[in-house]
Amino acid sequence: MQEQPHVAQGDEALGAQKTLTGELLFLLAGLAALGALATNIILPAFPDMAVALGTSVIDLSATFSSFFVAFAVGQLFVGPLSDRFGRRWLVLSGLAAFVVGSAICAFASTLPQLIGGRVVQALGVCATSVLSRAVARDLFDSEALARALSLVMVAMAAAPGLSTSAVASHVKLPVLTVLLAPVHGVTRAW
Repeated sequence: MQEQPHVAQGDEALGAQKTLTGELLFLLAGLAALGALATNIILPAFPDMAVALGTSVIDLSATFSSFFVAFAVGQLFVGPLSDRFGRRWLVLSGLAAFVVGSAICAFASTLPQLIGGRVVQALGVCATSVLSRAVARDLFDSEALARALSLVMVAMAAAPGLSTSAVASHVKLPVLTVLLAPVHGVTRAW
């Protein structure tokens, strides 16, 4: 007899889905790739951001270190919170925090404001990155799980290349961060 995965309160619907559909795979891959995308997408805009914020490109590196620290610390809490309150609630809250962080970044007029926005983004996106794999484990077994996780990992690996593409290198900071904000559309698929 195979042990059923633990389903937290509010995640009863997760147990109902067992077929690996394109929509579900796209959702899981998008949630997983969002962290890598959010990490790198501002890199091409650094020179313009430095001018707009009246700082140096070197000082802007604080946006990366603060993002990584918040992302790492947030992961320590995501697993236990999702076990307690459910995965869906935490993913949706993470996406909402990411959208708020993106808005803060879009309207930042100083480096500390931008860093604060990046911290909020990281705290939100760490939930989506971690929980995309947890949701896959909750929904699938054996071959379907291996297939889902392998495709999710491909999306995570491809995201940094997509985020620094020619499109991202020609987009200004406010537009760039606002383009990230509509991630909430993913929630409609869930």
